[in-house]
Amino acid sequence: MAGFKILSFLLESKDVKLFFFNTYGKILFKMEDFMKKISDVINRELIVIDKGTTFPEIITLMKEKRIGRLPVVDNNRVIGVVTREDILTRKEKTPVQPVIAFWEILIALPNKGEFDKKLKKMAGYTAEQVMTTDFYKTKLEDKLEDVITDMLELGHGYTLVFEENELVGIVTKTDLIAKCF
Repeated sequence: MAGFKILSFLLESKDVKLFFFNTYGKILFKMEDFMKKISDVINRELIVIDKGTTFPEIITLMKEKRIGRLPVVDNNRVIGVVTREDILTRKEKTPVQPVIAFWEILIALPNKGEFDKKLKKMAGYTAEQVMTTDFYKTKLEDKLEDVITDMLELGHGYTLVFEENELVGIVTKTDLIAKCF
């Protein structure tokens, strides 16, 4: 690593602690930072909404609480998440069905349902209609470094955290910056 010097190993009982210093002697990070679990950084102040929550109620809640993700529940089971992206879809250009013109005939091309899905989301009025059903989930005991790697590689901005199939919190990139550095 350019600009890094390993200046010391501290041996305490059976634990080896490794510190990485910059050239000015400031500790940049400790090896134990990579041994953390999701439980060390979880945000347990989680607000959830019911699948019937209306679009205006979602907007009000996001603005008032300054949050960008709302897990959607049905009978205490998480069925999706309403994200900022789901909300902003409303301000997007209306999608156009892919077609091919053959003389005066237009033939709709298959598109794996993306057109229909986006159109339904744009027209949706309840949480269930606008939510994203594909969300990243982890467990309290998962290694933090594995979760961060997955979040970055898979393009997730958050993970919902579960303990024995019960939602117990969320970890966002903002949480990670605040609690890891």
